[in-house]
Amino acid sequence: MQDLARVRVCSDPHFQWELVLSLHQLQPGSTPGASPADVAQWRADTLAALSGQSLGLRVHRHLLPLAPASSYFPDFLTPYEGMYGFEVGLDAVLSTPRGRIGSELHRLTTRSGAPSWGAELAHGRLSALHLLGDTMRAYFNSALVPLWPAITDRIATERTRLAAVHATRGVHTMLANLFPAAIWHPRDRVLETPYPIKHSVHLDGRGLTLIPSWFCSGSPVAFADTDLPPLLVYPIDHTPAPGPVPDALSKLIGGTRAAILATVTFGTPTTAILRRTGISASQLSRHAAVLRDNGLITEARHAGRTFYTRTPLGDTVTSPSTSPLRSSRASRSRGAGRC
Repeated sequence: MQDLARVRVCSDPHFQWELVLSLHQLQPGSTPGASPADVAQWRADTLAALSGQSLGLRVHRHLLPLAPASSYFPDFLTPYEGMYGFEVGLDAVLSTPRGRIGSELHRLTTRSGAPSWGAELAHGRLSALHLLGDTMRAYFNSALVPLWPAITDRIATERTRLAAVHATRGVHTMLANLFPAAIWHPRDRVLETPYPIKHSVHLDGRGLTLIPSWFCSGSPVAFADTDLPPLLVYPIDHTPAPGPVPDALSKLIGGTRAAILATVTFGTPTTAILRRTGISASQLSRHAAVLRDNGLITEARHAGRTFYTRTPLGDTVTSPSTSPLRSSRASRSRGAGRC
């Protein structure tokens, strides 16, 4: 029970995990069709942007060999501290004890071959560490920063989803609904997930940190070293953004409110609505209050943020086939409602 009470969900994207998992998407052997459409598009755009650039060459030579899309890559690349900010996580990477770097690189060598500059890193040479840090920072700023607001929005939505399940149905149901491929065995208190190799992690009172990830696809990921803090990085839902707002709905409640209602799904954060609709925060607050008071959305606050969820009535009026205005016209055309 102590471990169940200490299950937590990372509140923001984990900077180093997203960086390393994004490198998996760039690996020559990766299959774009196996990734969600938005991740596959990011891969195509990023490969095109890096092609022919010095940064692209550095990523190819120094980062990709360290993070192969296989059953093992060094744990020191994804420190626990990465959930507190990119620079905090990067400092933890570069402060890894020399002996641990050497041990993990040796394990990588036995699994996937030796990176060309692995010996320099293993010996803790400052020039190699500076090169690693500079390349990770440059890659992050170039390939991930433009996407970071969207990643943050999706992670916030997933956290809100889990918080809602936990609050209403408890931690057992939350773990059972973590993601489609996860199986929770409540009697044995075992969470079973697909994994490239047989890998068991015993919590032993340490709790578990769940890290939703935008770049993780297919199987979840955990630290290879079971002595490190237990965590599980798992893929989030990549459902496409809402489609066009029905004309009938815009005529009924106004274009701005219709756009807000069409954008809101489950636990949609304020930032996502502002970005997709282009309205101001004050406009959103005013129109959201009207939608909320009329039972079309609900509002929740968590950790200083506001999230909106569409109600069943909101789902009904945003469906083109059940738009109130269209249904009204159809009823009149059939002679319904006659005295």
